[in-house]
Amino acid sequence: MENLFEIGDTVRLFSGGPLMTVNFYDAATGAVECIWFNALDDKAESTFKAEVLMHDVDSEFDFEDLESDDDDEEDDDDDDENLLKPNLIINNN
Repeated sequence: MENLFEIGDTVRLFSGGPLMTVNFYDAATGAVECIWFNALDDKAESTFKAEVLMHDVDSEFDFEDLESDDDDEEDDDDDDENLLKPNLIINNN
């Protein structure tokens, strides 16, 4: 059997249910151990056959999208100079 899953993949049952994380995968048997948090925020885990799981591509996180853009920070500093400054009016009556 080919390597369908890797540790850390996010999956769901074809029938629905919570988003789960692959904790262990045995390609020889097709057993996929998954962990998730239930509605009470308790950790749950179970083993499923690979055939009943699908990758949840919408939840895959791409760390390359987190690149820091230092140019944006410089632009923010310029914006501070353009802010309206309040006028202080003192009435000596």
